[in-house]
Amino acid sequence: MLTPEPINGALRDHAASRQDWEHRGLVQELHAWAKRFDDRFGLELQTPAIRVERLRVNVLGSYRNGRNGLGVQHEVTINDRWFDKPRAELLETVFHELLHLWQRLHGKPGKRNYHNAEFRKKAASYGLVVDARGCTVQVQQGPFTKLLEEHGVDTGPLLEDDKDEQRPEGTSTQNKWSCACTNVRAAVELEMQCLRCGQRLKRAKAAW
Repeated sequence: MLTPEPINGALRDHAASRQDWEHRGLVQELHAWAKRFDDRFGLELQTPAIRVERLRVNVLGSYRNGRNGLGVQHEVTINDRWFDKPRAELLETVFHELLHLWQRLHGKPGKRNYHNAEFRKKAASYGLVVDARGCTVQVQQGPFTKLLEEHGVDTGPLLEDDKDEQRPEGTSTQNKWSCACTNVRAAVELEMQCLRCGQRLKRAKAAW
């Protein structure tokens, strides 16, 4: 296990004290959730360095496996393009990146943060179905959603796809279109590219 570094705690406290910073409240909340995830699931994490930055439009967040340009490690970056997403989806992104931190401390990370079998198995134990490209293709009811619901977070946006898959066939005239990380419904032909995974949406065989 890597030796904890006081600078990460200092950065957390610094962010909380910046009254003139627009992201102060959000970063405080995310640090609180990071500790909540750690305590509830026994992840034995170190304090992450949570950073807000403008990333590529198809990236929700990232974990840096190593030290950044200032020598700080365990850097979790959240893309500020996606702050208007439902809170449950934002917290799912944070938890995903914290699982990279868990793997860095206690497992065997894949090269370049590759989402290897160990990572996907760990994520699945909390209800997050992650593919090898790192897309959360489904969130199932489980320990993760239960914790969010206990704290008043609406998990509906995370579970919508799961609910839709349970609809009886023939009850909708809309067709299902899918990429690697999401599903949408439409009654017309679509020409769309997902900004999250970069794939074009393709029409599924069955309607729902």
